[in-house]
Amino acid sequence: MLTTRQKIILYSIVDDFLNVTMPISSKHLIDKYNLDISSATVRNEMAKLEAHGYLTKPHTSSGRIPSRKALRHYIEMLTDKLGQEYKAPDLRLSPQVVYDMEHDEMSQALADFFSGMTSYLAQVSMSEEDELVKGLYLTPITTSTLLVIIVLESGTIKKIPIKMSEEITITDLEKLGNELNSIVVNQPFSKLAFKMSAMASDNRIGVLMTSIIDGVSDGINEHKLISGRSGFNHLIHQINKDASTLQFLYNDMESDQLNKLIDLNTIDGVDVYFGDELNRNYDSISVITTNFDIFGRRANLMIIGPEIMSYKEVIRLLYSFRNQERERE
Repeated sequence: MLTTRQKIILYSIVDDFLNVTMPISSKHLIDKYNLDISSATVRNEMAKLEAHGYLTKPHTSSGRIPSRKALRHYIEMLTDKLGQEYKAPDLRLSPQVVYDMEHDEMSQALADFFSGMTSYLAQVSMSEEDELVKGLYLTPITTSTLLVIIVLESGTIKKIPIKMSEEITITDLEKLGNELNSIVVNQPFSKLAFKMSAMASDNRIGVLMTSIIDGVSDGINEHKLISGRSGFNHLIHQINKDASTLQFLYNDMESDQLNKLIDLNTIDGVDVYFGDELNRNYDSISVITTNFDIFGRRANLMIIGPEIMSYKEVIRLLYSFRNQERERE
């Protein structure tokens, strides 16, 4: 458990290190923050923080730099503090022109805006319009593969391949297709898997129903997000020595896989993830992310930068934006 004085010293070191990326000395802290304690006391407290794993000391410097443990502690402090602060809406955070756009343009405009504000890579993902289902068809394409075809109100057709047992007959599929249509037609596409899961099935087709529900759930997740991203060039300059991470990120951007870095359903407020906490083999980066609602749609914002980045400014920006959107509701 850190004392109040140790927290002040630690947060001051992290603040300054994130700005200058240089070891921070006791003399620097006393001079900058006018600490009413001696240099020896500051050095003693810094030694204790180092012993507890919050600071490390480069061999060539008398100063200290924060460890990953210190960064995590600092970030938790920031999210607790800034999450409780109320900030009046600031129109600079969301230009009015964005709100006059079509929904499929909005995610890109917001990504451009946040990348420009932060000088980091930004991605904004928004849920698509939830359409009604007009028909569902089960079409066998081989003896062990079934194609679930879902027709939406706009005419969009979703095709989902499913593995099935060779014991399933055409008669089974016709009966199951009729039963499914009776419960899913004119239902929102987003509710499809839920509606299906309530349908009783006998043991013979129970495994097939489970596979269909799982496939439809994956299709719903893919359908509901439209992503815009901006600022990869910032990251190229910021982590140019880590070519592997840049290549992984670029590939995930090209294949629209950045949403799979994090389980978006678990985000609470503004969350921060380091590279080794993500669902990818990334080094050298951090992701600051939040969910928000806009025009009745659920959306997610990711700010991706180096591990040493402007956490305070970005976290404050994201909370301000969330508060602003809440005011618009």
